[in-house]
Amino acid sequence: MATDWRIPDRLQSWYRVCGSRELPAGKVLRWDLPGRSFAVYRGRDDGQVHALAAHCSHMGTHLAHGSVVGNDLRCPLHHWEWGGDGACRRIPGAEGAPRSLRQRVYPVAERHGSVFLFNGPVPRYPAPDWSTAGEGGSRTLAGAPVRLRCPWAAIAANGFDIQHLQTVHGRALRTEPALERLDSHRLRMRYVSQVTGRTLEDRTIQWLSGDHIEITVTCFGGTVITVESSLGERGKARSALMLCLRPVEDGVEIVPIFGVRHGWLDAARVHLARWLYSGFIRKDVAFMDDMRFHPSAGGPFDTVLNDFLAYLRQLPEDVDDVSSSLILRAGGVE
Repeated sequence: MATDWRIPDRLQSWYRVCGSRELPAGKVLRWDLPGRSFAVYRGRDDGQVHALAAHCSHMGTHLAHGSVVGNDLRCPLHHWEWGGDGACRRIPGAEGAPRSLRQRVYPVAERHGSVFLFNGPVPRYPAPDWSTAGEGGSRTLAGAPVRLRCPWAAIAANGFDIQHLQTVHGRALRTEPALERLDSHRLRMRYVSQVTGRTLEDRTIQWLSGDHIEITVTCFGGTVITVESSLGERGKARSALMLCLRPVEDGVEIVPIFGVRHGWLDAARVHLARWLYSGFIRKDVAFMDDMRFHPSAGGPFDTVLNDFLAYLRQLPEDVDDVSSSLILRAGGVE
C-alpha cells in the first residue's frame, strides 16, 4: 500500500455551512475553509441561498461586509451589486454592467435544516442525504460544533474502522461488512451488529434492538459521513446521524446532525437518538484530540479500512485558482 499520500487541506466536496435558521432572508455571513473564503447569503425576495467567492472581483473587498439588496449582494466599498448567478447587476453611475463582469459562484443546497456548499464550480455528486427520512421527511436536531486537533481524514476513517468498532464501541459483527461504491465520490458500507458494550447507552440500544442492529455508513466525498441505524429484525426503530466535517487551521470542526423519520413523538425520538449517538461519539472525542493520523496504517487487520483509505486517496483536491474574472487596466475594466 502507498505510504506517501498527503492529506489535502481541503477537498472539492460538499460542506455544511450553517443551520437554515441561522441564515434568514437578507442576511449575509462569512464562511471559511483553509485558504478560501466565501460570502453566503439568502435573498430577501426569493428566499434562496447563494454563495459567492468572498472577495469582490472589482477591488477585493470581502463581500461578507456587504448587504443584501433584493436577491443580490451589494459590495460595501463601491456598491457594485452581484447576483446569485455571479453576474454584475448594477454599478452606481453606470448605465449598465458589462456582461463580462463576473463573480465566482458556488453551488448550494438545503438538506435536513442545514445549508451545504459545494467547493467547486459544479457538484460532482448529489448533496448529502439519508434514506431514513423516507417520503414523509424527517425531524432533525443539530448538535454543537466540536473541534479536534487532528486531520479531517482521521474522523472520516473512524466510521469505517471495524477493529475500532469492536474494541472501543462494544459491537460484534453478525454479518461481514459489505462495501459498495455508489460512484467515484461516495462509498457505502452495510453490516449487522450486536452489542457487547455495557454503558447505559449500550444497554438501551440492546433492549431496543433485540441485539440486532442494521447499520449503513455512507461517506460523501470525504467531508460528510452518515450513519443510519435500523433496530430490530423488523427495522421499526430507525434513526440517523450525519457528521459534517470542516478542516480548520488547527484541525477539524465536526457538526453532528441527528434525525428520525417524521411520525409519532418524533420530537422525543430525535432527542433519544441524540443521546444514544452522543454516547457513541464521546468515546472517540476523548482520545482523537491531538491525534497524529497515519493514513496508510490500516495493515492486514482491517481490509475494510484499507479499502476506505484507498477511496480517500482518489478524491479530488480543491486546487487554488489565482486567475481573476476581471482584468483592470489603466483604461478601465475589460
